[in-house]
Amino acid sequence: MATMMEALEEVIAEFHEFGVPEAKERELTLPLNVDVAVSVYGLRRTGKTHLLYLAMRKLIENGLPIKRIFYVNFEDERLAGISARDLSTIVQLYYKHNPDADVMYLFLDEVQVVEGWEMFVRRLLEGKRARVFITGSSSKLLSREIATSLRGRTLGFRLFPLSFREFLTFKGFELKKPLTERKRGILLRLLEEYIEYGGFPGIVDYSPPLKIRTLQEYLNLIVYRDLVERYGIEKVSALKALIRILVRNFARKISIRKLHSLVSSTGTKISRPTLAEYLSYLEDVGFVLPLRKYHPSDVESLRSQPKLYIADVGLATALGVGDTGYRIENIVAVELLRRKHYFEPRLEVHYWEDGRGEVDFVVSLGGKVRELVQVSYALDEPQTRERELRALLRASKTLNCRNLTIITWEEEGVEEIDGRRIRFLPLWRWLIERTPL
Repeated sequence: MATMMEALEEVIAEFHEFGVPEAKERELTLPLNVDVAVSVYGLRRTGKTHLLYLAMRKLIENGLPIKRIFYVNFEDERLAGISARDLSTIVQLYYKHNPDADVMYLFLDEVQVVEGWEMFVRRLLEGKRARVFITGSSSKLLSREIATSLRGRTLGFRLFPLSFREFLTFKGFELKKPLTERKRGILLRLLEEYIEYGGFPGIVDYSPPLKIRTLQEYLNLIVYRDLVERYGIEKVSALKALIRILVRNFARKISIRKLHSLVSSTGTKISRPTLAEYLSYLEDVGFVLPLRKYHPSDVESLRSQPKLYIADVGLATALGVGDTGYRIENIVAVELLRRKHYFEPRLEVHYWEDGRGEVDFVVSLGGKVRELVQVSYALDEPQTRERELRALLRASKTLNCRNLTIITWEEEGVEEIDGRRIRFLPLWRWLIERTPL
C-alpha cells in the first residue's frame, strides 16, 4: 500500500504530466503575488477550481515553470485519510523537485478536508515561503472561517455564477459593436435562456432537460453536503420546505414569522428560532442573498426586513417556479452584488421604501448614494408606470440622487419629469454594460 508521501507525489506528478486544464476566462481575477493566502469561496458549482486554473495559466504565461506549481485536490480518493502532519510532505516534495526555489506556489483545492490545515498555511505565510491559493466547498470553508483561521493573513474573493457577459463568452457570442439585427436577435434568444436556466458554468451547453436535471442535483448537493453535513441538520424535511418557499418567494420581503407560517402549513413542525437558524445557514453558503433597506444609519439598515434573492434563477427553474418579472429583478440584484465583489468592494446595495412605494436598488459608494435603479418587465400599464416613476422621483429627492435608471425588457430612451432625467434601459443593454460608478 502506498504511503501518503507516495500518494501526494503521484497526484502532483500527474498534474505536471497532464498540465493545467483549459478554463474559460472569468471577470474575477486573482492577485498572483501577495504575501497572504488567496481564498475563493461561493456557492457550489460556480467554478472555483477553474478560477485557480486561470491563475496558474497566468503564472506560466509570466514565465513560471509548471514544475514550480503544485496543485492538490484533497478530495482525490488517493489522499483519503490525509492529516495535517502529512501536509509538511508537500513542502519536502516541493524542494525535492525545485531545490533552488525561493518561493513555493501552492494551490490547495478543497483543503477543508484536512483537519488542522490552517496551522500549515499560517506557518508557510509567516515564513514568507509560499504563495498560497485556497478553495473550499462552502460546506466547511466559508470566507469568514478562513479569515478567522488565518488571522488576517488572507484575501477572500467571492465567486458568483456567470454574469450575462460571461455567459455570452461561454456561448461563443462576441460582443462587437455595432450589433446587427441578426446579432441582436441571437443575443435576445441567449438572454431568454439565461433568464430561464441561469448561469452555472457547467450547464451552459446542456440541453434544457439535462440543465434541469443537473440543477436539481445541485440543489441536492447544497442541501446535503453544504447544510445537512455541515450543520448536522436533523429536520431535513423542514430545510427542504424552507428552500422551496424561499424559491417561490424570491425577490420579495418576507419575515421569519411569515416563513414559519408557510413552512408550518406544509405539515412540517419546526420552531421559529430553528427556522431562523436554517435561514442563516442558507445565507452562509451563498444560496440566499439578503438586501436590507437603505438607511443612513448602518444599525437601522441591519434591523430592517431584508428582501431575499437567490444566487441563481436556474434554481427556481429546477423547482418549477416561473415569473419573469421577479427573475429579472433577481438577475439585476446578483449583477449589482457581482460588481461589488469583483470590481468595487466599497459598493453597497440596498432597497428603499417610504410606505407609499419602493425603489428596487439603491447603489451607494463611500456613504453617498450614486444611483437609483428600478426594475420592471414592462411599463405599458399607465398605473404601473405612474407607480414606478413616482417612487423613483420621491427617492431621488429624499436621497439627493439624480442618477436614475429604470430597467425593462425592451424600453429604451430618456424622459425628464419634474426636472429629473430618467434613463430607460433594456435588460440586455444594462447587463452588457460594465460602467464603474
